[in-house]
Amino acid sequence: KEWILEGHKEWKPNVYGQVKSWIDDELKARAVTRDLDWGIPVPLPHAEGKVLYVWFDAPIGYISATKEWAQREGKDWRPYWQDPNTKLIHFIGKDNIVIHCIIFPSMLKAEGSFILPENVPANEFLNLEGQKLSTSKNWAVWLHEYLTDFPDKQDALRYALTANAPETKDNDFTWKNFQDRNNSELAGILGNFINRVFVLTHKYCDGQIPKSADFEELGTINLYREEIGTAIEQFRFREGSQKLMDLARKG
Repeated sequence: KEWILEGHKEWKPNVYGQVKSWIDDELKARAVTRDLDWGIPVPLPHAEGKVLYVWFDAPIGYISATKEWAQREGKDWRPYWQDPNTKLIHFIGKDNIVIHCIIFPSMLKAEGSFILPENVPANEFLNLEGQKLSTSKNWAVWLHEYLTDFPDKQDALRYALTANAPETKDNDFTWKNFQDRNNSELAGILGNFINRVFVLTHKYCDGQIPKSADFEELGTINLYREEIGTAIEQFRFREGSQKLMDLARKG
């Protein structure tokens, strides 16, 4: 309660609210093993056939993966996980909020020498054309196929996903929306603005940026820069992307 409910009220409402409901309802016992013939065996006597529940074990893998990387690269892993000046951020989906906000931090706190997450900006779900994503049913946009069908258009997809990110509620990815974002916003607003700047600079200023310009819009740029920076620092990437596009509209 002290760490989350009192210490992290600035967390995203969907994250803070879910964690608060778990704590207010009092934490219940939760199994950390499964009866499976695959997985990480429980290293205890009389635990034959038991394996660790994957999401109990996976966050520990964050640390061991860091150790393995550091050993390979000749670096020290400790600053990443034990330096109080390090900020640990978990970017996850909403189905793993409890693991990353309650269970894993509890494990770290009990061990005693590890830092706890500074923030867990979890997203809601992104559906595809009105249906839940399902890799088993092949209802997904496969990245290798996208890169084949749309060569060199990875930034267009990045923008569309950011502008439509399910940061506070479930959102829907549609190819029509992707097309509109790409054509109307990236090309029609941002691309058109940049093109006009270059054309007019060459036409009226011999291709050189004027040494001084007294435009009211220059103050607007600084204002937007602050707003965009604040949005990014607070993990509101969708808002930041749209403020950037609004600035291009003004231009």
